[in-house]
Order: sequence, then structure tokens, then C-alpha cells
Amino acid sequence: MKKIVSLLFVLCCVFIGRAQVNIPYTELNYNVHYHWGLIDVMIAHGVVTMQTDGSRFSATLDGNSIPWNGRVFCVSDTLKATMTPGNRLSAETVDYINGWYMKPKVTLYRSNNFNPSLPSNYKNIKGEGSLDAGDDTLEAITVTADMLGLFYYFKEIDFESMSAGQQLTIPIAMKNGNPEKVVITYNGKSHLKTDDGSYSTYSVQFEYTYQGRMSGYAVNAEVSAEERIPVSIGASLPVGKVEMIYHP
Repeated sequence: MKKIVSLLFVLCCVFIGRAQVNIPYTELNYNVHYHWGLIDVMIAHGVVTMQTDGSRFSATLDGNSIPWNGRVFCVSDTLKATMTPGNRLSAETVDYINGWYMKPKVTLYRSNNFNPSLPSNYKNIKGEGSLDAGDDTLEAITVTADMLGLFYYFKEIDFESMSAGQQLTIPIAMKNGNPEKVVITYNGKSHLKTDDGSYSTYSVQFEYTYQGRMSGYAVNAEVSAEERIPVSIGASLPVGKVEMIYHP
């Protein structure tokens, strides 16, 4: 369950950078569904915020599950990066990144006594906090924090110039760490209908590295052709499919 919740809010895709993107403060809401055969259950909610200030891009992701085994599983990510447009590929330099994981008991979470700042209540990817969290959980949270940067690229990608099956690798400079990358495959134009609307989309798949190796989390996404935001983001896991769906 820990790994599933950490993967709930996964985000996607990058291509040609030509001009600086201006993103006013934006808040996007998502519902997260779990699919297994005929089972389709909403298991979590997530909120993504983002904005730019010149070449500086800031984004956050906050999500929490429905009660599960007496607990609520929470993920909170923050990314601050400098984006530099180029003729072929925009460069991303990560200035700050962090991700927090919490799993308070339902009764505590719903009370006025829950303090997420207490070290005993959290663990983050910088090793702070004393909450027990496995390596798989921290890896997944790191990847979701990385992927926030891709919301910037949704606004500048020239999908129309891409061919189905085209693949590219985007390098990511880490200000105080080793370089990472994301590998993107463009699958072509598509169409997606949700409970909230019908969308013309660009279909993509992407995978990030983690500590220099591919993460193993191949994620599929449908990006709105009009708004250039992810409408659906899904990952197939051994225990079923987890899908995050835009809820305006």
C-alpha cells in the first residue's frame, strides 16, 4: 500500500524548448482511482500547484488517501527549478527538491492535534524525520517530486511535430547531486472521456531515473491538447492499475 500511495500522483512528458513559458499561479485537482478487473474505486485525492517567476518554476504536490487499515497515507512534494529554453531541449536545473511521507492514524489525522512538523510524524527524502518508511517508499516519493518539473514542459511541448513512437532522453541537472534523466515515448494523438468531460489528448509514456538507474516506474499519461495539462496519469502495478484523473 505504501508504494501504491506514493505512486498515486505521478506526472509526465517533455520535448522541444523554444521560449520561456509564463505560468500564472495554477491549482489542479485530481482524484485517484484503483482498478482491478471490474473494480473501480476512488482511493485518494491530490492537488498540484505551480507557477513561474521568469525562468524560475515552483510546484507542489499534496495528496492523501482514503482511510486504509486505520491510517491515512499522505505525500507532499516540492520542486523549485530554473528552466532555460534552448533550440532543441530546454535545460532544467533543480535548485530545491524535497518530498514528505506521512501515515497518521485516522483519528489523529481528523483531530486538531495532528502536527505534520513533528519528526515522529514524517519522513522525507533528505533523511529527516523519524517515521518508519522503506526504501521503495522514499524512491517513489523522489520520483513524484522529480516529475513536477514536467508540468512546466506541458506548456511548451510541440507535440504536433512529433511522430508516434518517437523517444527522447531529457537530462536533468541537480544543483547539489548527480545528474538524472527522464526517458519519454510519444504514442500519438488520442481522446479521453472522464466523468468531468471529453478531451483531445496527446498520449505519452515516461520513466525517470533514480540514483542513476531507471526507476522501473513506466507511467502512461494523457495530456490535454488544449490546456496542456495531464488529464490522466496511470501506472500498471502487480496488484492492479492506479490512475490519477483530472477533476476540474
